Amino acid sequence: MTSDISDYDVRYAWRVAPLLGSVALVVMYTEAMLVPSLPKIQEEFNVTPAEASWILSIYLIVGTISAALFGSLGDVYGKKRMLLLVLSVYSVAVTLTGYAPTFPLLLAARALQGLGMAMFPLAFSLIREEFPPRLVPTAQGLVSAMFGIGIIVALPVGAYLSQYYGWRATYHTVTPFAVLLTVLIAYFVRESRYRAPRSADYLGVALFAAAAVSFIVGVTEAPNWGWTAPPTLALFALSAASAAVFAIQEATTDGPFIPRDILNRNVVASTVAILMVAYAFQMSSQNLSYLFEMPPPYGYGLSILQTGLYIAPTAVVQMIGAPIAGRLLWRVGAKRMSYIGVLLAVAGFQLASANLHSGVWNIIAYMSLGFLGLALLNVSLINLLTFSVPRQRLGVATGLNTVFRNLGSAVAPAVAGTVLTTFATTAVFKLGPAAVFLSVPSTTAYSVNFDIATAMFLLSLIPIALAKEVFRAREPNAAPLNRGSS
Repeated sequence: MTSDISDYDVRYAWRVAPLLGSVALVVMYTEAMLVPSLPKIQEEFNVTPAEASWILSIYLIVGTISAALFGSLGDVYGKKRMLLLVLSVYSVAVTLTGYAPTFPLLLAARALQGLGMAMFPLAFSLIREEFPPRLVPTAQGLVSAMFGIGIIVALPVGAYLSQYYGWRATYHTVTPFAVLLTVLIAYFVRESRYRAPRSADYLGVALFAAAAVSFIVGVTEAPNWGWTAPPTLALFALSAASAAVFAIQEATTDGPFIPRDILNRNVVASTVAILMVAYAFQMSSQNLSYLFEMPPPYGYGLSILQTGLYIAPTAVVQMIGAPIAGRLLWRVGAKRMSYIGVLLAVAGFQLASANLHSGVWNIIAYMSLGFLGLALLNVSLINLLTFSVPRQRLGVATGLNTVFRNLGSAVAPAVAGTVLTTFATTAVFKLGPAAVFLSVPSTTAYSVNFDIATAMFLLSLIPIALAKEVFRAREPNAAPLNRGSS
């Protein structure tokens, strides 16, 4: 079934696309600002680095579950209704985080904040519904650019606010934007026209949550407990067992949590590949932070604020590259665009790996090339997904995509941190007549991290190659050649 452009209110669609895309801007702004503040939060609450890591982990755990759950609920009860619910909770949560008097209350507020992850599948689905097929890639490119804008603003601003006004000020700046965005969406965005009424699969939700939570906790604590320690292995075993039972439940129940009719090869390919992209993004940010902030000759000796400013160009590249990629997607094709993205990412990461001490701007140039590849991959993969499922299933499909993105983001810090610790060298620093010996990451550590990400990019070519192309160079108002346009 094809759709004509006259079936859509294109002017309305272009009005609400930046508004819905601002969801990504607000969340990325909030999360990117948090990273430079972690040492100060740790100091204020007098907690260990392992305990402080839960500030990130608990957000990812709740976010992973909520993305899948609310994406599915959006298909049933309306995506706008669920989006407003999640945004309202998120607005309260960021306010509570900024005023948290104790570390346990801070973690509770961060857990509530994790519901914000559900905004991505709901907002992306609403955008997909409102645009004629020909314009969807351009709109998705605009949304992807919002991720870059959020990071560009957050890295220097977050570092500056945290350094001069305290980490709580970073959260105080978020609340007005979150509240304003909630009000604007309530007034200007229409409810979804596509619903898929069905009963709730509570057992499936519980099994999915058990598998996801135990896996994320396992990889988060593995660097502290040891990858082969009994608690770590027990959590991985619990995750595997829960996932196996979940698969059986989903295959046999009448109303599965993840509908069986969305699990085509394009959905599987895009979700598996996005895990690898998310891993590379999270790892590279961590790798660069250590490389730039370690003292010479082991790094570049930059401050937190300087590091944020130097990394910003990589986000600018994404902000510019994503909309352009969206406009070219019909002509190039999602699979070919993915291949180009992988090629650029591999080239950028390997050039950075081979020239780690060639100068900050050289590293930024190489990483900008790599992050351009990430931008192309993000745009092509989300469109490969959304054009491969019926519109009444968009919420749960994009929710599943967000789940795999979160899993990649959760695994990256644990693996990258382990590599930085394992391939370390001893540095000697002179403090007057005394000498201090410290363990710092070696050049090998940074290269190994980049090589792991490169290997994941190359592995992503397998699911991408098995996917079916959804874009063809056709007349402007034509629908894609798949059932997602029905």
